[in-house]
Amino acid sequence: MPSRKRKRAPESEPEEESSSARVRSLWSGTITFGLVSIPVDLLTAVRPRQTAMKLVDTDGHALGRQYHCSKEGKKLDYDDLVRGYETDDGKMVVITDKEFESVAPEMSADIELRSFVPLEQVPALYFQKPYFLAPAGKSAKAYVLLAETMKRTGRVAIGSFVMRGHEYLVAIVPDNGVLRLDTLRYADEIRTPVAIGLPKHSKVAAAKVTQFAKEIEALTHKELKIAELEDQDAKKLQSLVEAKQKERDDVIHPKGAEAAEDTEGGESAKVIDLMEVLRKSLSKSAVVRTAEASEPINLAERRAQREARSATAKKKTPAKAKRKAPRKRARRS
Repeated sequence: MPSRKRKRAPESEPEEESSSARVRSLWSGTITFGLVSIPVDLLTAVRPRQTAMKLVDTDGHALGRQYHCSKEGKKLDYDDLVRGYETDDGKMVVITDKEFESVAPEMSADIELRSFVPLEQVPALYFQKPYFLAPAGKSAKAYVLLAETMKRTGRVAIGSFVMRGHEYLVAIVPDNGVLRLDTLRYADEIRTPVAIGLPKHSKVAAAKVTQFAKEIEALTHKELKIAELEDQDAKKLQSLVEAKQKERDDVIHPKGAEAAEDTEGGESAKVIDLMEVLRKSLSKSAVVRTAEASEPINLAERRAQREARSATAKKKTPAKAKRKAPRKRARRS
């Protein structure tokens, strides 16, 4: 037991584990290749942009989605919807739920690794979405060993796994002692420069290359500035929201808790306590007071009242205990 205590990780590592534990696991399974089996949990490595907004009506109510037939213009229920596969010639082939399930990938709890290749062999265009793999078993030795071995050999693992009824092609990449899983696009999802119509590679004058090299050198930095990766649009939007909220411009308040608007004389709005609003809705005789209209609270007087009630309660307690004591002793005998 003492040897285990000496081998504990530094204090900084548990803090990282506690922060990652707040992220909910999307999938749990096992990395398998050869005779190796490593249990892992899949955690998302990214979060939605802060610029995402919801569509609401003028009263702030969330909007629901409805389906309409484009030909007949009638509203459709969920039971009226079926899957349709559009062919290259524009025809639509209906696929039933049973037919779709018959070709769906088999459920599996394994990430089956097919090969290990150099990282530069996987074009950046194929990387789609990053995740983190966390060790799920009691011991993380095999997990750490795989990450270190892949780092030293300069290899990434190519494999596949099934999550939520869909099979994903993935690459597992060592990243500072942990394993990162990136979903990959399939080859038929990638457009080629020729298909898009980009210009073909051609020779350029050496003098032009030298001129461009000088311009690039003027903007070259040894390290990437993290500030360049921050979302400036999200910051501007957040500032706009805060300004409108401060000015009470286009701010939708929940029903029953609206704040009164500013008066013409420039007096600040009076905010009504929500509990008082509820009391007023239950009783017509209830009186609602704002903080400005309420009398100030005397803390010393309140403290004295609490101490008096506490002292009165202590005096009554011994008398009750004496009356109950004989009964307890009689029951024990």
